[in-house]
Amino acid sequence: MERISSMLVAVVALACASMVPAPDVASSSSSAATNDQIVRIALAIGVPTGKSGATGAWRSYEAGDRKPFAAGSSAETWSVERAGSGVRVNRGASPTTHNGPIVIRSAEDGSFVTWNGKRYRGELLISANDSGLLVVNRVALESYLRGVVPLEIGNRKPEEHAAVEAQAVAARSYSYLHFIPTRAYDMMSTVQDQVYGGVDAEKPVSDAAVVATDGMVVMYAGKVINTPYSSTCGGSTAAVHEVWYKEPDQPYLRPVSDRIPGTDSFYCDPSPRFRWTSSFTNESLRSVLEKYLSSYTNAPKGSLGRVTGVYEEGRTESDRVRALRIQTDRGNYVLRGNDIRFVLRSVNGEILNSTHFTAEASVSGGEVSGLTLRGVGYGHGIGMCQWGAIGRARAGQDYRTILNAYYPGTTIGRVR
Repeated sequence: MERISSMLVAVVALACASMVPAPDVASSSSSAATNDQIVRIALAIGVPTGKSGATGAWRSYEAGDRKPFAAGSSAETWSVERAGSGVRVNRGASPTTHNGPIVIRSAEDGSFVTWNGKRYRGELLISANDSGLLVVNRVALESYLRGVVPLEIGNRKPEEHAAVEAQAVAARSYSYLHFIPTRAYDMMSTVQDQVYGGVDAEKPVSDAAVVATDGMVVMYAGKVINTPYSSTCGGSTAAVHEVWYKEPDQPYLRPVSDRIPGTDSFYCDPSPRFRWTSSFTNESLRSVLEKYLSSYTNAPKGSLGRVTGVYEEGRTESDRVRALRIQTDRGNYVLRGNDIRFVLRSVNGEILNSTHFTAEASVSGGEVSGLTLRGVGYGHGIGMCQWGAIGRARAGQDYRTILNAYYPGTTIGRVR
């Protein structure tokens, strides 16, 4: 998800939420959560090779076999690669080839498995796919969250703990709607789902937040809901249709003002990207349009001729650009909602901060000579505003108040 650091939009979130049955929830006064739920996190997909090991003694098994085929120590790492439809383990002069997946497990308390030098709780499942290796970390959900929350909202100060707790609950809710038994993994460890860094990412404040909210999720009408979030709303969050225009609206995902009552300021003001400017020359604009426009409109690939105009086509309820019309020698092409961000990229390929901007095009000789976008916010803007949550925590709000603000009409419950 889009977060404090650079993030792509997980548009798939809403679609997946409608496909996966929501678990039962209880009121917050219920007994302890079922926090041993195992999640399967894809650490690598289609890589040719990698290094496996552990920080202590470890064992390797063929999947489904209780007897290890080999053992290792903290001083050892093994190179693993695909071998046809199986996996080859290169351990010194004794390589072994396995027809199916292999499992790497720690054999000592307090020890962690490793993949390419990074530490993870739980175990590794390594298998072959069409393009290389699929490496999956099978880990308890609450342990998974310890490696997610600090990467999503940053390493916050103790006095900002309410924002971190809100992030933990939102990340847990998202996770419960992404158990996908028909797939080899539930979520990716990247921006496609929630960024996960394993043990190396864990921080004391976020660890405490995961424990303090153990099993707590956001729900609506008695069911766990999808909880999108992004870094900075820029003054107001957005409804689903404003950004992900192909997805259905939800009653708990609607525009929410982030204005601090009685002031002209906003809770997310401290964000380094609350206000921003992005500029394009004639050459850079034509370059990004020719590279990306055909993926989101009916524009032809390659040359578009001269860009003769860039026009806003209406604004949404939260004052985002509803659509942007690109006029060229070869036709008019309309970008809608979040697609705008994936076309008007920076020179290094980073997507546009948000769709909450105004566009000013300079025209010379019938051609756009420059385009300046002046905007606010960072991310899709739907659901929880992370910098807003930080601002609200600094103002003394608890995590329930924060979540109720950004997901209006919801309640907080504990998964049975």
